[in-house]
Amino acid sequence: MNELEQICARMLGILQQLELTLVEEQRLLSAGQVNTALLLRVTENKNEQLTTLQYVDHHRQQQAQASDAGNPPYEPHPGLHRIWLAITRLTEDLSRNNYRNGLLLAQHLKHNDQVLSVLDEYQTQRRMYGPDGQALGGSALGRKFSV
Repeated sequence: MNELEQICARMLGILQQLELTLVEEQRLLSAGQVNTALLLRVTENKNEQLTTLQYVDHHRQQQAQASDAGNPPYEPHPGLHRIWLAITRLTEDLSRNNYRNGLLLAQHLKHNDQVLSVLDEYQTQRRMYGPDGQALGGSALGRKFSV
């Protein structure tokens, strides 16, 4: 049973790291100007943590079966049961945090779509640049004079 407790403790540690990652992701998404490079790194870190968690959980299932520990919440085993309850509570909190981060991300995407829509509308009303990269039509600032 000791090995199974160690595996579950490792899962709890990964979930605690994931909690810090989600807090950082929320901080980045709550900023007025999102640092996309940093957000990408945080997202990659989150994906790595989730992959590791999936691997460790698979190992937990194998060990639980091999040691005949039964299924979660492992009530006959007090230490293991306590760790499992902590895992369950933290997982529920992480789910809520991830949902909120998804809402923040959706808000940023909506804002970006609105900006692109305005630019697209302006582009179709008046071509801004030609194929050579030079401005087309008259200057938006008025007539140009050469001296």
